[in-house]
Amino acid sequence: MIHSELDNDIVTVSQLQIALSVGVNSIQSQLSNLSLKADTQTPEGLYELLEVTVEQLLENALHWTHLLGSSETFESREAAEEVFERLSLQERGKFSAETLSNVEGIITQTDKPAVLQDAGEAAYVVITLLLGTAHDQPLFGPIDTIGGMKTALSQLRSLSSDYLLVLELLWSPQAQTDTLSVQDMATYYGNMKAIAS
Repeated sequence: MIHSELDNDIVTVSQLQIALSVGVNSIQSQLSNLSLKADTQTPEGLYELLEVTVEQLLENALHWTHLLGSSETFESREAAEEVFERLSLQERGKFSAETLSNVEGIITQTDKPAVLQDAGEAAYVVITLLLGTAHDQPLFGPIDTIGGMKTALSQLRSLSSDYLLVLELLWSPQAQTDTLSVQDMATYYGNMKAIAS
């Protein structure tokens, strides 16, 4: 009898991070709107959120400044869950404030006072996709090129929705009026690979 990847306990945890230079259009407000509308209680709703986020990222590829990607397979759901939770907490720990979340259909929103930034300073927003899938192999290797990231995003877009077990879409900072400075990038996202301009 043939068993599919969906029948076993093997789970792959993947993380994609992209930093974009801010200023052209407000990706933060687009992501807020997506998250508010997303049905995070169903696999189809999660997949739709993933699909639309991937589209947004690819549309803004000219503004990418830093990249990071990893995908790792675990023999048990418990081990995968532990790593997923650790990555999620690690990323959320970098937020100055989490102003919006939509977890299993429960939406939480709070206001955060705007932070004024030196106009001459480079400004960034970092978008993180964290997902657990039923795949028995990593979805991609380490990512350090624009081509590699585009390929990985295209792979995510071609996932079957029943393979998507869990998804978190995070972005920092969340407030449209806030951005990360060069110093913030070095402090919190020093492991991301800068794209040569």
